Amino acid sequence: MSETQKPPRGSIQRRVIMLALAFTLLAGLVIAVSGANVVKARLESTAFRSAEYALQTAASAVRGGIDEVDALAAWCSADPSIRTWLLAGGAQSKSQNVYITLSGKYSSMRAAPYLQHFILFSAGGSYMSFGTYSSQVSVSLSDPGVRDALPGFGEDEAPWGRIVPDPLVLASRAAGSVPVALTLSNTGGRTGRVYIGVSPALITDPLRNITLAEGGRLYWMMGGALYAVEGGTLTEAGPMPELEEYVMRSGEPLSPDTGLFRTERDGQSLFVITYPLGAHGLYLAETLPQALEASATVSLLQPAAASLLVIFALGVALALMLHKQVAEPVVALRRRIERISAGDFTVDPALEWNNELGDIGRGLNHVSRSITALMDKRIEDEKQKQDMEYRMLQNQINPHFIYNALNSIKWMAAIQHAPGIEEMVTALSRLLKSVSKGNERLVPLYEEFALLNDYFTIEQYRYGGTITLDVDYIEDESLARVCLIPRFTLQPLVENAIFHGIEPKGRAGEIRLTVTRDPESGDVLLRLHDDGVGMTAEQAARALSEPTPEEAAAKFRHVGLWNVHRRLQYIFGEAYGLSIDSAPGAGATVTVRLPCRKEEAGE
Repeated sequence: MSETQKPPRGSIQRRVIMLALAFTLLAGLVIAVSGANVVKARLESTAFRSAEYALQTAASAVRGGIDEVDALAAWCSADPSIRTWLLAGGAQSKSQNVYITLSGKYSSMRAAPYLQHFILFSAGGSYMSFGTYSSQVSVSLSDPGVRDALPGFGEDEAPWGRIVPDPLVLASRAAGSVPVALTLSNTGGRTGRVYIGVSPALITDPLRNITLAEGGRLYWMMGGALYAVEGGTLTEAGPMPELEEYVMRSGEPLSPDTGLFRTERDGQSLFVITYPLGAHGLYLAETLPQALEASATVSLLQPAAASLLVIFALGVALALMLHKQVAEPVVALRRRIERISAGDFTVDPALEWNNELGDIGRGLNHVSRSITALMDKRIEDEKQKQDMEYRMLQNQINPHFIYNALNSIKWMAAIQHAPGIEEMVTALSRLLKSVSKGNERLVPLYEEFALLNDYFTIEQYRYGGTITLDVDYIEDESLARVCLIPRFTLQPLVENAIFHGIEPKGRAGEIRLTVTRDPESGDVLLRLHDDGVGMTAEQAARALSEPTPEEAAAKFRHVGLWNVHRRLQYIFGEAYGLSIDSAPGAGATVTVRLPCRKEEAGE
């Protein structure tokens, strides 16, 4: 294209001057008209969101204790031995076992220090009592009149509905108590009762460290009544006031569960923010004075002064921009070239100005796009290659395992006429279903444990019960749910321990599995230990190295351990995989190192 055919370019100097003047005038106009409303809305939004966050945090802490108490009552109605004792009349022969069960459950609860009374009344008139105030009971719990008078058992009374004086201690020592009552009955008309008297401190203790806005007050809403939270106590604050829904100026609503209202109380206009606990109609609420608006107006003085300084600075910046109208684009291009040379190929549209320097910027961006496309293609090709190799390694295990399992069933059928075959076939069926379950690369540990149990059921029959597999120790039960592992990782390791560790020594053997965390890295460590013949350090090192074709055909030990080791490294990285600790005659311990994370690495 000739010089006369090129699109016309604007003057950088003229554009800078026009834009600077327009921006200065527009900024002054916008600040004068909308500055006050913006600051008011922003301060209001900040105050409400801060209060919402404090309520959400506090509600979560309180809800934990309430849920634990509810779970205790539900457990009493669901546990067969407890329910039988309650409805069968409190048989003396079963009382000791029931008492031990209840005592263990009660002592293991975090909320136990807040349970003033935990009493079970059987249909036969006997009872069992626990709680921090159990030694201070001043009435006869065997008296039917006392039982019937306990709060919470009325037809229209619900748990967590009110705070009452403790009905079981002397009036001079009575403290506030929240009754949680449960009645059980059977078709024969027999009735058992569970009474839990909860200290209000279960509610107030988690609220001690809540941060309130200036002038804010905290309230607890329960059973249609309002309680003020002051000094670690709940004080009844009268009936619920009339609330008028309020919409923030910013137009950005709070979370769907949070309520925002206005009300009048004691002649003062207040904002009310409420948040539900999600159970029994319980709420936390914070009141804020509407004087926030006045403080927002005063706060406008500072941003207004700052805005004037900004407008003045813009005028000064105009002269600097004119001076740098060429220098700044050149510096930007130079820095872009330096980033490209350092390996940063991100496209920067800001370099594509409508002038001569913009042509250079467009050229640099075109080079970056081309290099990025080539790199992406190379990465995709490498990923496809790795996935293919992973599938090949996975497919090496399944046929061999299925062959061994079917061979065990054939052997079992030859020496037994019927018993045991059904269990082996069932276990094998589940295993085959797991093999063809889909394309999931990773499964939770508990699914892998179930697969291992099915496999070991078959092997136990094959060896006549002379081998055992025990889960010795699991440091944290939640690891079985959140920690992920490639499917068919543990089965080859157990098979290797049986065939090459226990079987050669010619007598009974055992395999132990432990699950712990590495205290330094937080990784999950699965250790499989067998008391077999063991191996030398050289054999252990060779077992985790890639086998030659002859070794792969001769020794499944080599293929199986190396296969599992490489699959773990493909998915999680070189820092993970297997390690072997063994010595001749001392058995072997195979350690599987896994990261503790929920999402699949590399996907």
